[in-house]
Amino acid sequence: MIQAAVPYFTFNGEAGEALDFYKKVFQAEITNIRHFHEMEGFSGDKVLGERILHARLTKDEKDLFYFSDTLDGETDAGNRLSVAVNFETEESFVHAFALLSKTGTIEVPIQETFWGAKYCKLIDHYSIDWHLNFEKQTTTKV
Repeated sequence: MIQAAVPYFTFNGEAGEALDFYKKVFQAEITNIRHFHEMEGFSGDKVLGERILHARLTKDEKDLFYFSDTLDGETDAGNRLSVAVNFETEESFVHAFALLSKTGTIEVPIQETFWGAKYCKLIDHYSIDWHLNFEKQTTTKV
C-alpha cells in the first residue's frame, strides 16, 4: 500500500537555505529540485518564481525529507511540517484520498502533475496536512 511516508517541511522563502543547512547536517544530497516558475500557468514575479516548489534531501538513495516554499506568507512556525505519502498502487492512493477528504478539506484535488505522478493535498479533521503522491514508476525508497 504505502511505499514511503516522508516529513515535508514548508518555508516562506527559506527552503533553499534550509536545504543547504540540512544537507550538511545529515551529509545528504539535494535531489528533484523544482521551482515555482516551472509550474504551468505560473504568473508570479521573478522572486516568487525562484522559490522552491519541491525538493528532496536524500542519502543512500533514500528520501529523508521534502522541502518547499509557499508562494508568499502562507506559513508560520505552527504549520511548517506535513506528511508526504508515496503510494505503491493507484487503488491505495484513491482509497486514502476518499477517506481523508470525507471529513477533511481538499487543498489540491487529485491531478496529473508535471513530475509524472497523481498528486493531491488535504488537511484532515485532526488538522494534519497530507501530500498524497502516486508515481507509476518511481525510484523513491525510504
